Parts: sequence; C-alpha cells; structure tokens
Amino acid sequence: MNFSRLHRQVAFLGGIAILVFGFLSLELFCVLRIHRSSDALLNQNLIQRQENERMRLEIQGLKAMQQKISAMFVRLNDAVFNLRITETERASRSRMRSLIGDERPSSIQMIVDAGVVVQPGRPAPGEASAIFEAGSSRLEFQRLIPLLAEQENSNAFLYIDRIFVSRPAATPPFSELPTYLDARFSIRILASR
Repeated sequence: MNFSRLHRQVAFLGGIAILVFGFLSLELFCVLRIHRSSDALLNQNLIQRQENERMRLEIQGLKAMQQKISAMFVRLNDAVFNLRITETERASRSRMRSLIGDERPSSIQMIVDAGVVVQPGRPAPGEASAIFEAGSSRLEFQRLIPLLAEQENSNAFLYIDRIFVSRPAATPPFSELPTYLDARFSIRILASR
C-alpha cells in the first residue's frame, strides 16, 4: 500500500511538475511573442518618428515660405491688368477718351511718365492681353532701353512685342549732341476680362 500511495504522490507531483512546466513554457512563449511584437512596434514607432520629423521640417519650410509665396501672389496678381474695371469706368463716363492716369497699368504709367506717348491698341479677338502702342522722339538710346527693360522686368506679364528705333535723318552720324531717337513699339500686358 505504501507503494501505491508513493506511486500516487509521485504521479501527483509529476502532474504538478508537468503543469508548472506547461505554464512556464506557455508564459515563455507569450513573453517571446510579446517581445517580438514590441520590437515590431518599436520599429514602426521609429519610422513614424522619422516621418513626423520630416513632416515637421516640411511644415516649417512652408511656414517660412508663406510670406514669400503671399508676396509673389500679390505681385503677380497686381501685374495682371483688369480690363473689366477700365471698360466699366469708361462706359459710365459721358465722354470717350483714351486711358489716362489710374486707368492705365502702373508699368504703362511709368513709361508715360518717362516721356513716351502711349495709346491703347486693339487686341486680336480672343487674346488675353491688353495692347498699347507707344512712341517717343525725346529719349536717347541709353534712356530708352533701360526704361523698357525695367518695366519688362518689374511686371512678369508685360513684354515688348515689337520695337522700331531710328535716328532722325537730320542728325549726323557720330554727333556730339544728344541723339534723340524716333522709337515706336508695342507693349502687351496680361489682362483679365
């Protein structure tokens, strides 16, 4: 009887040992699995941190450029000549007259202020630009070219379409006196209708 009792105690202790070993194995398996998943989450977290840092730097760059972009937008928007306002103002006035003063784009007004005569031209149907015909006989070459270049560079939507420059026949070649050129040119500027 002692033998069967001893056998039962050994079997009982063996069962407990197997259960303890099973629980420890299961716990070890779960710990290893959690460790692997935590490593995967750690890698995802590092990738996400790098992405967040890249996005933060990009947002900072955009915020830094916001003023420049706004200034560029304002500059380009101001460069477009609004024909609707001008045509409405002209239609509401009783007398017909050429564009003067504030009815002209500022770049055209600066050319007029320099001594060039400017008249509105007739654009081709469907063309998205205002055309101005200009001429001068009171500007020297060294004043005319910088004037045109300055206006063309100051307005992204203005360009000199054609230019014809001639020396007056009465002026001899290599004259020591100032030579005022006869200049005729066409200016185009983007216009909203």
